Amino acid sequence: MNRRKTGSLAALSACMILLSSCAARTDEFITSENVNLSSTNVSEAFFQSVFTDDFELFEACYPDSFKDFEDDEGNKADLRDVFDEYVNSSDTGMTYGGAVMSRYNDYTEENGYDLEDLKSDIALLHHTDPESVEAARIVKLRLYFDGSDGSKYTTDVYILVYKSDQAWYVFELQNSDAEFAV
Repeated sequence: MNRRKTGSLAALSACMILLSSCAARTDEFITSENVNLSSTNVSEAFFQSVFTDDFELFEACYPDSFKDFEDDEGNKADLRDVFDEYVNSSDTGMTYGGAVMSRYNDYTEENGYDLEDLKSDIALLHHTDPESVEAARIVKLRLYFDGSDGSKYTTDVYILVYKSDQAWYVFELQNSDAEFAV
């Protein structure tokens, strides 16, 4: 598990900001059946799974090529360990209330990104063919939490997702410096 990713999620938990007014949450929770239908769904599903301790939903955020990969010794990656590390590093003591997509940036040359390099990284780490990667996006979400005293909290998060074989998957969390103009 990449410590930078775990650190990013821990920082996310620590950087919750208090809302002075109650913000409306319009999105419904994501299910395992609709997680891969859009970049927004898979992004929301990732955080929803971590903050609601839903391993089945977390697992749906990743392609089979990543989950089923065995190294030369026949060892399979243990996605459960990765999930547990995320859950343990993101305990806010609050109730997760959902997410709303704020914006996204397509991962294209026009937006200052090198999609071909990203395709190579995805292929290497998710054990897939780089040509199967159809698109990628950095998605910015606003996450909502309820404190035990009725307080409302939000935080903005960024996540890099990609489309392969008509389905969207999580690649990695992005730091808050991923801010972009849309």
